Amino acid sequence: MTDTQDNQGEPKGRTGDTPLDSISIAAFDVDARIFRTMRDYFLSPVAVATAAIEHDYSRYLSPIRVYIALFSFQFVAAAIFGTPATATIETMTAGVDIDFDVWLASSRMSFDTPLTLERVESELKAVQSLTLWPLAALSSLPYLLALKLYRPSIPLWGHLQLYLAVSNVSFIVMIALIPMHTLGGSGMMISMAIGMVIFFVYAGILLAHFYGRSVTALVLRLAGLVAVFPITMLITIIGTLLTVDWVLGNSFGLDLMTLSASGPSAEQSSP
Repeated sequence: MTDTQDNQGEPKGRTGDTPLDSISIAAFDVDARIFRTMRDYFLSPVAVATAAIEHDYSRYLSPIRVYIALFSFQFVAAAIFGTPATATIETMTAGVDIDFDVWLASSRMSFDTPLTLERVESELKAVQSLTLWPLAALSSLPYLLALKLYRPSIPLWGHLQLYLAVSNVSFIVMIALIPMHTLGGSGMMISMAIGMVIFFVYAGILLAHFYGRSVTALVLRLAGLVAVFPITMLITIIGTLLTVDWVLGNSFGLDLMTLSASGPSAEQSSP
């Protein structure tokens, strides 16, 4: 092993390193590719995507590594600002007058201590932190199938790199907008809308470069991805609801469907 390599065999003195690379490595032992990758996702998305397809990670981090890091960091950012990163009972019933005590009392299970909403929310968060990964993978399939149909000559792995490159840009923006979640449901909707706009803008940039340069082809292919969006959202919503309902039923003997019937009016009408 040469002295230009670290213990993992990754080159430390890469050709083309900038002063930022040297400073970040020397002072903080931080790989400057992190900063370059985050910057060029916005300024040079084609360069980042091209490097990923060609398996060239000398200048940029792999989109999969970035996606995993961002996926994990969203929980940290949400905890800092005190906002949920997963579906909660309170966010699912926002704007609805629910008597949670009545709903919790309808549990078919007995507990040593009174069942609380905080306990339910904690279990939901723990389970969803595990199921978000497969749910995200499942919801990405419609996009990958569409991209494969657009250009069958590119291997599926290449389409995945392009999809993740676009997703990472949107992910970075949405994480930066997490403070807006403190404004309630409206803030969450606005941040999600901005994230989706960013997603399709950068999807258009990569479509124009990798899937055909004609304006007509670009418009049709981008319209196809927009048309796929409701399908991915439906997969995410159904998967989330099934997960929440499973946790409620198996861990607490509660039913998600009866939650809306636990309002004050239902309590008053009960004998």
